[in-house]
Amino acid sequence: MMINKNHIVTRLLATVLTLCLLNSCMYLLEKKNNKYKDIDKDDIAAEFADGSRTLPVMFLETEGHHGINNKDYWKEAEIEIYTPEGKTDDIDVEIKGRGNSTWSFPKKPFNISLEDSHQKSLLGLPEAEIFCMLANWRDRTRIRNAVALEIARRTSMEWTPQGRFVDLVLDDDWHGNYYLTEKVEPEKLNLGKQGFMLFIDDHYDKTYRFRSKFKDLPVNILIADDVSLDAATFKQIRDFFDQIEASLYYGVGNWNEYIDIQSFCDWFLIHELTGTDEPSDPKGIYTYCRGDGVLHAGPCWDFDYHTFRPGSTGLTNPNAFWFDALLKKAEFKAMLKQRWGVIKPLLEDYIPSYIDSLYKELLESITIDHQLWPYKKIKTNGDESLTFYDAVQRLKQGFSEKMAVLDNYCNKL
Repeated sequence: MMINKNHIVTRLLATVLTLCLLNSCMYLLEKKNNKYKDIDKDDIAAEFADGSRTLPVMFLETEGHHGINNKDYWKEAEIEIYTPEGKTDDIDVEIKGRGNSTWSFPKKPFNISLEDSHQKSLLGLPEAEIFCMLANWRDRTRIRNAVALEIARRTSMEWTPQGRFVDLVLDDDWHGNYYLTEKVEPEKLNLGKQGFMLFIDDHYDKTYRFRSKFKDLPVNILIADDVSLDAATFKQIRDFFDQIEASLYYGVGNWNEYIDIQSFCDWFLIHELTGTDEPSDPKGIYTYCRGDGVLHAGPCWDFDYHTFRPGSTGLTNPNAFWFDALLKKAEFKAMLKQRWGVIKPLLEDYIPSYIDSLYKELLESITIDHQLWPYKKIKTNGDESLTFYDAVQRLKQGFSEKMAVLDNYCNKL
């Protein structure tokens, strides 16, 4: 058998070249990854000093450098925050993972507790014992929650969580862009001893909960930490909710005496503008009462999923919650039209400009975030394959289309 020496040499050369190429790729990949490891605080401070960095950077060091790996119990940690104005002292905190479906994603959301800390505020946000760090991983733009909450703040909603974008360094490694925000809890609304918050959501898992009598809605009762809920109070809350449904769907009593119509109108307009379909599941519906027999809609929360998508030609949630009944009531429709007349001019120019400002502020941060946390076969909002710029433009288009849909609908009321 003849051995072709040229063939052997060629194969050997090809093998050597392949190995060299693989080694080169591994080196470049390792170099790229190392760029975001062992972050030096002095380097970050220098970037703020020379003006090359403006977005706050939070250094979070967990006990044993175990990271964010559970949402069942709090564990000790320490944070420092760097801004253009300087840095904070070390702040002792506790952290715990958060979220339902979002907890299953590779980039983990979590809560920060300041309960045992000398510090009660972060980055100028209102004082609180617990703050949320939203990962926004399934949102290509990372800004959907911020935009939706800004819309809510331009309405008459009594309280809407405030937030700040930050870059997170977790246990010395760059961890990406997060939205630091207030947590939705009864204490934020000063509900008093007689007040309560209701959370209508198919994650039906709170300590106090019931299914409504007429629409079978999954209702979770949220109360302040220092308030107890006995059997009689539980029954009173459940009967109150059922009475509202009876008045809306069966004409038992005057429905307009039981709900704050303006807040329900604004809540409906906010959720229609974002295009979220979660209220129809139902998910993410908060309401509250101060014990005076009047239920208010809000606060608003959770807009990273199925929001600001172009192509809408009609209402998204006409049958969600109680709106199938409310949208048939003349008094509600009149208020809805009036509220749209007030809200529209506050949003139509301001929100696109606000989105543009977020794009400029977050371009570098979110570009890096997307490199650190690429998508893995997920389709949420339809923009996953787009550049950050194109995804933001698509978000603006979705908002503009929804403005037109609501303008057309409300003008015909």
